[in-house]
Amino acid sequence: MNIQPTFIELPSEPMQEIYRTIQQVAESDISFFITGETGVGKEGVAQYIHKSGPRRNKPFVAINCGRFTSELLQSELFGHEEGAFTGASHQRKGAFERANGGILFLDEVIEMSPEAQKMLLRVLDAKSFTRLGGNENLTADFQVIAATNRNIEETVLETEFRADLYYRLVGMMLHVLPLRERPEDIAPLTDAFIHEFSPKHGQGITRITPEALARLEAAAWPGNVRQLRSTVRTAIAMATTDKLEVEDFPYNFSPTWGLEKSAAAPDIKGHTSIHPEFAQTLSSIWETLPAETQQTIIRELSTHLPEQWRNLQVSNIPTTDENPELLNITNMNQDEILQAVAQRRIAECSSLTQAAHSLGIDIRTLQKHAHWTEQNDTSS
Repeated sequence: MNIQPTFIELPSEPMQEIYRTIQQVAESDISFFITGETGVGKEGVAQYIHKSGPRRNKPFVAINCGRFTSELLQSELFGHEEGAFTGASHQRKGAFERANGGILFLDEVIEMSPEAQKMLLRVLDAKSFTRLGGNENLTADFQVIAATNRNIEETVLETEFRADLYYRLVGMMLHVLPLRERPEDIAPLTDAFIHEFSPKHGQGITRITPEALARLEAAAWPGNVRQLRSTVRTAIAMATTDKLEVEDFPYNFSPTWGLEKSAAAPDIKGHTSIHPEFAQTLSSIWETLPAETQQTIIRELSTHLPEQWRNLQVSNIPTTDENPELLNITNMNQDEILQAVAQRRIAECSSLTQAAHSLGIDIRTLQKHAHWTEQNDTSS
């Protein structure tokens, strides 16, 4: 399910500069291309474009292109007629129709297959299309906002993404900085998430203590706004008072705190820097690691963490010998850990889409880490 993110206007200067740029061209029908790390808030920027322009009272339709196979993505975009393929039990309108008059937000647009890219370009040029399995020529008027967490220029040079489609989409480029480079946004985001999740958990949480907020503001946030949102939600569920305190935040988040972007922390094996995607993955699997592996990781990271984080405690988790289901990453380097995690998630989940979503990455990144090839796919 695609969760609609909480949207608030953020106070940091980098975000304010983006808002000012959007306002300058708000009344035009120009297309936008938004770049930035995973979870950085690109959809929030797209929502700001929507509410700032003449289409503000029309639909805003968001499609994550990285979460669908090529065939399913075509159905999501174009819609389909009853009987168009196995399982198509009724007619369904696609994103083009649903976005008519409004905005179509294509997240992870680079993950589109070559065939889907070709079809999208044709629709953008002609403003007409047919549903899968249909003959009726339909028209739709929508403004396009595309987004990616990858280097768009490199994918065009490597012919992974069509140059003509790129030039069609790149009316205005906007780059959203990672959350670690705009800590001023953490307090208002945290407050928004408290108000979003507190009622759902039946909790009367109204605020966060200054000590806990200071720790959030000092964090590296490799998963950016998405990771902050998940962390605050967990803390609310664990809270015992009307405010979020340091002890309410899960231990499985602690190892990523304090990893500043300039700090060069050693790998578990070797001496390469810890990159954000590794830290994000490590955070997601922390509770599945044997206690001795947790201790090893904390010991390796401790010299690169602020003083107040050097006495991190780990959960009382059985060792690998006592519980063979735990993932043992002892003596692995970063790439080997990512491969092990990706392969484990693929084995545990019913689809590549579900496995990728569980780690907060796109399908292509999951396949890369797992060293996955078409020969590995036994689901069909």
